[in-house]
Amino acid sequence: MDKKINYFSVATMYIGVIMGAGFASGRECWQFFGIFGDNGYKGILITGLGFLLVSVMISCIAISKDTIQLGELISPVESKLVYNIIEKILAIIYFTMLIAMTSAGGSLLNQIFGLPQWVGGAIITALTLQTVLGSFTRMSSIFKKFVPILFSTCVLAIIIVLLTQNKVNESNLLINHNSSISCQRSSMLFLSYNCMGMLTVAGSCAVSARSTKHAIGGALIGVVLLTFITLMLLTVLLINPEFSGTLSLPMVGWSETINTKFGLLYAFVLMGAIYQTASSTYYGFSITIDNESAKKKILLIGAIIAFVAGLTDFKKIVAILYPAQGYIGCIILTLVLVNFSKIIINKLKNLNCG
Repeated sequence: MDKKINYFSVATMYIGVIMGAGFASGRECWQFFGIFGDNGYKGILITGLGFLLVSVMISCIAISKDTIQLGELISPVESKLVYNIIEKILAIIYFTMLIAMTSAGGSLLNQIFGLPQWVGGAIITALTLQTVLGSFTRMSSIFKKFVPILFSTCVLAIIIVLLTQNKVNESNLLINHNSSISCQRSSMLFLSYNCMGMLTVAGSCAVSARSTKHAIGGALIGVVLLTFITLMLLTVLLINPEFSGTLSLPMVGWSETINTKFGLLYAFVLMGAIYQTASSTYYGFSITIDNESAKKKILLIGAIIAFVAGLTDFKKIVAILYPAQGYIGCIILTLVLVNFSKIIINKLKNLNCG
């Protein structure tokens, strides 16, 4: 890869892959943090620290091994069989993420314009396929242009809502939920789920960055900004938990409370967020395909299947699919930690020998 990616580009790639449909819509924040009320703030800080540590580990592994192959980034065991097994598992997960994004696109246009679920899904599927069939540099260029728009619009919506909406009475803030997990475990699930999508971006950014400083520094900037905006987002959702919890896309609903036109603007930007998450995760799926001659055909067929499966309601997908992927992600992150530790130990041994 060409060494063209600077601090800003790395930061926008990190923000872009995490701040996607589930995040910008407020659905993920509610599902993993909002249901715990004020304790959700602690969970967000834990997650932010986790993102930073994982991004550093993946970057170091990618630079040390000079690879973006998922199996090599994750597995501490140097075995093609193990690499293939890991990549096939991740391929399935990335594919299900595309299903979630097509569903999100459909839910968005349905909530705003009353259009059938398939319309938004078809738009996301077509745009994603066109982008993934290009290069990583092309995707990075798109993210670099769009992410600042997404970030600033989301921040603007949050600030306006916080300034104009009154928090409901404390007695009504008791959030009734049947969650069988703690806030800490929910935070880890959010971290591990999102880190699976971040793996490909972190590895590719590290290898294609101008230097290690650009790779690590850009990751730090991206993670800090994401943590800050997530804290603000949770504050908005907790203004009225009942209102936030009943919507598939809470932030679209809150944006509409400002005025209808701003709600439409936010919906338009959110559609872009859905597209960028779909693109980054389907790109992850694409690099697990070894057969280059059949890659385009596989990606096309996969996109069609994801479109059909994405006709399911987005709220149901987030509630069921995301936590399940989070548990798998915990295993992946454990392997990454072992792989990173192995590299550090080997480097220390080489220094002692020198």
